[in-house]
Amino acid sequence: RAYPENSSPDLQCSHCDIPLFKDPPARTTAPSLLDSTRPKPDSKPRPVLQGPYLPLSTQLVEFLNREGNEAACESYLTRKRVPGKMSDIQDGEICQTLKGPDGRKFFDTAADRPNPDELRIGLSNAHLGFSFTRTNDAGTHSTGAASFCVTGLPAHKRYRPRNLLLTHLGPGPHEETCDQFQRTMASTVTELLMLYDKGIVAETPKFPNGK
Repeated sequence: RAYPENSSPDLQCSHCDIPLFKDPPARTTAPSLLDSTRPKPDSKPRPVLQGPYLPLSTQLVEFLNREGNEAACESYLTRKRVPGKMSDIQDGEICQTLKGPDGRKFFDTAADRPNPDELRIGLSNAHLGFSFTRTNDAGTHSTGAASFCVTGLPAHKRYRPRNLLLTHLGPGPHEETCDQFQRTMASTVTELLMLYDKGIVAETPKFPNGK
């Protein structure tokens, strides 16, 4: 299960009844005058396990404001296809037949499309597990990274690290099981549905007032 970091400190997992937060360390000495000059420990409860998460909508705005990305994502509007030739992911069946929330083609290039200024972005998801070793004597720690690439970018830029949208890292110390991965991806899937159904308004170089 995945829970927000501002959950109640006494919250327990709804599946296994394990506390989500560690107990605060107990004081072993009596208070002294020096305590008033020492930095106070963070009173915020510490989760037993935690992993970073960054919403796609936040990253997409930053992505579109990088030089050249907005124009690259608009290229599907003017790109000429050769029937029967597959030269880009946009030529695939999914991109060509996927319906939008309005019932029209998601990547609609028709001149009479309802909102000609709307930019529709395709995303492709990948999840990669990896591990690292601190020293030869220390145990290994495994985690997994969930990221998205923007399919509208040219192929040679699509998988560059700076162009990938990293949504979350697994907390470890072992790679997530299929069930655990589904739980941690739930927030991302919910956001994807929101982006598909409603979209967001983003200020970009071409549309400084938002599009």
